[in-house]
Amino acid sequence: MSDEKPDRRPAIITFIVALAAATATGFVTGRIGPFSVRQPIEFNHRKHVVDNQIGCSTCHQYYETQSFSGLPEADVCSTCHSEPQGKSAEEAKLVKLIKDGRPLVWNSLFRQPSHIFYSHRRHVVKARIKCERCHGNIALTSSPPARVTRLSMTDCIACHEQRGVPVDCTTCHR
Repeated sequence: MSDEKPDRRPAIITFIVALAAATATGFVTGRIGPFSVRQPIEFNHRKHVVDNQIGCSTCHQYYETQSFSGLPEADVCSTCHSEPQGKSAEEAKLVKLIKDGRPLVWNSLFRQPSHIFYSHRRHVVKARIKCERCHGNIALTSSPPARVTRLSMTDCIACHEQRGVPVDCTTCHR
């Protein structure tokens, strides 16, 4: 009778390689990202969009006219928040930032590779695609997500095919 234990190294190595391959696939397809985004203010979309019925264009003022949607600067927020509206610690940070005359620097949640051209105006105005189609239910969130589901080329092609829009490379790639 042998007291030798089975060699589990090949199984462990196979598991590690499979895990690494799955993670790499997630990065390549854009389904997971290497970064986590923190914002200067934990912005409450639900309070602004749902409760107060403020339209997207109030803060994202370029989404109907430019390729980039825009992120609000402190002067946009100061329209309502030069004085506190409630007792939120996050709003207190915003009011202080405005009173100190400091800029409000948001970090972009949605990034795309530099070789991709995307126009909000083309998608929102011309194609009449709702924000939720790409951004999910962000209007219903009470704090900004640290990570978002990234769109892949497959997502874009599926939408283009569904709408009868060209899928040739030069439509989106620079």
